[in-house]
Amino acid sequence: MGASSVTAFFGLRKNWLDPVPGIAMVQAHYTWSPRDAVPDWTEAEQVVLAPEGDRLRTAVLEVPRLDSAFVLHHFFFVVGADDRAASPVFTEDIVSAEVAYEDTGGDLTSVGLVWSEVELAAPNYTSTAMDGLPFETPGDAPGDGNLYEFVRAQPLPHTFRGRVWGVRGTRVRYGFHLIRNGRPDPAGDSESWDDNDGRGWVVEL
Repeated sequence: MGASSVTAFFGLRKNWLDPVPGIAMVQAHYTWSPRDAVPDWTEAEQVVLAPEGDRLRTAVLEVPRLDSAFVLHHFFFVVGADDRAASPVFTEDIVSAEVAYEDTGGDLTSVGLVWSEVELAAPNYTSTAMDGLPFETPGDAPGDGNLYEFVRAQPLPHTFRGRVWGVRGTRVRYGFHLIRNGRPDPAGDSESWDDNDGRGWVVEL
């Protein structure tokens, strides 16, 4: 399963700690497959891990946002001063969870979802969909000028739903990007953030 067949990705951070001094480069090789399937390494992605000091290296893998659970396979290729070696292959279940924002006043026209794994942060963004709208996202609306009227016509409360992805068993912290636009008076358009007073909200995958 290659990147060419996927249109949307999320960032998943991976760290590596050099076991000895003198490591010249570390590459992460990764691919994904359905559960219980043999990975196809012919279309594997590669990324070089950037040194962060104290022998720590890090990189963000671009992993697909698929509707069903799947498996991520990855290993590290290590180039030393005198040799080269590959780590064992690691396999991880990638799953998703739905989170929702409820607008009781009907003041919002769209809501974005900002999220990242708690332990190894790599910021991601999801556009949510509002229950009851005849289109999936604001970009699919018949016209920007009609968006406000479409949203306001729906019964309250307005519920916006989006998904977050990550490794099974990890925790994801998220917050909301609140958007008000398309109003009759453009001066009333605005954007704000709700991150639970800086704490965000956390869901376990």
